[in-house]
Amino acid sequence: MSNKLLKTSLALIPLTVSLSLSAKVADPLYPQQWHLKNKGQAAFSESGGIKGRDLKVHAPHKKGVRGQGIQVTVIDTGVQIDHVDLAGNVVAGSKNLVDGSDFPTDTNGHGTAVAGIIAAVGYNDEGVRGIAPSASINGFNFLEEQSLTSFLTSHGLSEGTKGTHVFNQSYGGSDIFPRAYDPENDLELGITEDAMMKVTQTNGNGRGAAFVKSAGNGFSFFGLGQYFILPGNYFSAAEAGEVRNHGLPMENSNGEISDANFWNTVVSATNADGVHSSYSSVGANVFMTATGGEYGSDSPAMVTIDLMGCDAGFNKADGLGENGLHGGTEIDPECNYTSVMNGTSSAAPSMSGAIAMVMSANKKITARDAKHILAMTAKKVDKKHPGVVLPFTDSAGDSAEYQAIDGWKRNAAGYPYHMFYGLGQPNVKKAVALAQEKGWKKYRKLPKLQTTSWFNKNTHLSIPDANTMGATSYNSVKAKRNFAIEGVQVKLDIDHSRLSDLSIELISPSGTRSVLMTPRSGAFLGQSVSSDPITGLRDQLFLSHNFYGEQARGNWRLRVVDVGGEGDGNWVLYDRADGSASLIEPENNTEEGVVTNWSIRFFGHKGK
Repeated sequence: MSNKLLKTSLALIPLTVSLSLSAKVADPLYPQQWHLKNKGQAAFSESGGIKGRDLKVHAPHKKGVRGQGIQVTVIDTGVQIDHVDLAGNVVAGSKNLVDGSDFPTDTNGHGTAVAGIIAAVGYNDEGVRGIAPSASINGFNFLEEQSLTSFLTSHGLSEGTKGTHVFNQSYGGSDIFPRAYDPENDLELGITEDAMMKVTQTNGNGRGAAFVKSAGNGFSFFGLGQYFILPGNYFSAAEAGEVRNHGLPMENSNGEISDANFWNTVVSATNADGVHSSYSSVGANVFMTATGGEYGSDSPAMVTIDLMGCDAGFNKADGLGENGLHGGTEIDPECNYTSVMNGTSSAAPSMSGAIAMVMSANKKITARDAKHILAMTAKKVDKKHPGVVLPFTDSAGDSAEYQAIDGWKRNAAGYPYHMFYGLGQPNVKKAVALAQEKGWKKYRKLPKLQTTSWFNKNTHLSIPDANTMGATSYNSVKAKRNFAIEGVQVKLDIDHSRLSDLSIELISPSGTRSVLMTPRSGAFLGQSVSSDPITGLRDQLFLSHNFYGEQARGNWRLRVVDVGGEGDGNWVLYDRADGSASLIEPENNTEEGVVTNWSIRFFGHKGK
């Protein structure tokens, strides 16, 4: 199994805050869990968020919908299944993939914190409350033993996961080198994808399962061992009061092959102000966004369970990562909880908990139905976000601009979409109400999932350098009539010597535009740091949810635009060990790039 880069909480900044909470409150730390009910509380940081920017779970909880009957599996660093505020919801099936025991030892704390966000026991006068506080939970320490066998065991092919409805994967990687989508010859890829497809559709006693996955924490930089890969203007932009990388993501989540896998439900992160978390990777593959917070110092992170005791986890007596909750405080003297859990590692369990809540509201609902209901009722956050306009130098040496990311736009099926936020943030109150609506099954239940074959297009289109005209190829898709899209995948072959210059767009027959890969992305930047330069993409896989609900049939357009001229597209290699920084300046392509082949396929159902 290839190595993964753990998407864990970022740097913890010492902070001292004095705060006293009433012991009479059921779940004493619940008042600080802004993601459950945001009143603007500080959550042990210096300042609070904005009232109402939460998951809207309070009303369903009061009405008794709490995730009961739904099983969630946490695939992570492990889970402390005997935690005082989790054990009541733990069911059989956990596995330590290192020693073979039934206790998935967590020496980090990350997986335990994730489990707490989903299903910490509620209303027990202890600590915190989960989003689905009565859901069943088990776990695997997959990140400690990342073999193919361990992947299959933890992702649905073991007895203890047969009843799982939601698999939470708060981990991911950063693909700096392209990886061809070739499941027939890439044995690991083919086996894992086939397993996920089957589990997604047949698990959970016939209700299926959702694989929920973090989008990544690389919006501003890549972390590779002791090095950071930074945008070329990372330092200068801050000094000039400008936006780093022009507001574009360093890590576009669509650049990682597992995040372009349709069977993964990829989630970006929002903070307590209800806007994009500063670290969250984004992309057209993002299905929805969910609460992740910031760092728990200047503004709230997530309040959840931690490894028990003051000598382990994020909350330690020695003050590491200290804030208003940490260090053995009056409200948590045994250091069993943390308030610095963040990242898309927190957004994924927020989404997992939301799916569990919707499935709990109606036992006839499948995991796929639950995702659909959450999409239908999603909250459009950060409504005025304008997208990103990229300035660049064109081939004539003149200043030019390109709309690299759109603001919120409604697609032809009526669904709003934004690359930062997907289809929006869960509104669990509305989703549960819809799930319980009389006649829901007749009018809302999704027909059987179908996958089309690949529609292939051979071509030889030149991509003009530093020119918004770009190269456009048409592909006539003769899919079944009324085939409603749930996801679109594209495979692409391109010859080009500086891939970070390229914006890759897909445009539907209805005119909806989805940017599959943003320019200035660090994805595939291996060509800039490798002694064996990469000169293009071969069967590179991309995923988009931008066309959710639209029709597949018709003429689809692929558009590739080069928006990098001389002086554009530089990177900084920063060494954390000695603080040195060096500029990587890949030369601008001297020959025009070429689109040589692309294919498209659709996941969806027969429309009503």
